[in-house]
Amino acid sequence: MKPARAVLCCSAWLALGLLGCLDEAPTFAPRVQIPPFIIAGQVDPPLGAIYEGPVPFQINVPFRSEDVSINIDARLYLDLVPGTADSPAVEGTELPAGNYEDIRVLTMDWTRRITGCHSLTLIMTYDGNFDVNGLPRDDTLAARVVWWLNVGDSEGDVRMVTCPGASQVDAVPSVP
Repeated sequence: MKPARAVLCCSAWLALGLLGCLDEAPTFAPRVQIPPFIIAGQVDPPLGAIYEGPVPFQINVPFRSEDVSINIDARLYLDLVPGTADSPAVEGTELPAGNYEDIRVLTMDWTRRITGCHSLTLIMTYDGNFDVNGLPRDDTLAARVVWWLNVGDSEGDVRMVTCPGASQVDAVPSVP
């Protein structure tokens, strides 16, 4: 075989070999929406304690969600009573859509001056999921946490079951 023909033959063989090694581009299933999931153990102020500290205070809520390009709407309610027809949010904010792989933190400042016993409820859901009554249309797409506040009760005289919106199930039992 002549040298020029041998080089051409080897080049063609090499090119075919390289082309044979390439696979088609991988295909991925479309992302599925995963509603907000609050990492309750890392919430600040802690959920398991009655908040007695000063107002204003900052709320930090770590969470995960797969939003599929739909923003998260977060709203705070003072003394939310489930089942009521009108539940106006006191504070609200919108968070940009994100991916489940990222742990994000919702940060809000509670600045409204209050004293006594209250509940503070945070509801996070997708933009457009809040109904005209201020509550989620579809609770399966929402996450919620409740803080119990007893601001200004230095003597500890107020029983938590007397808080607006409290029930025997939700209230933190008093220590004898």
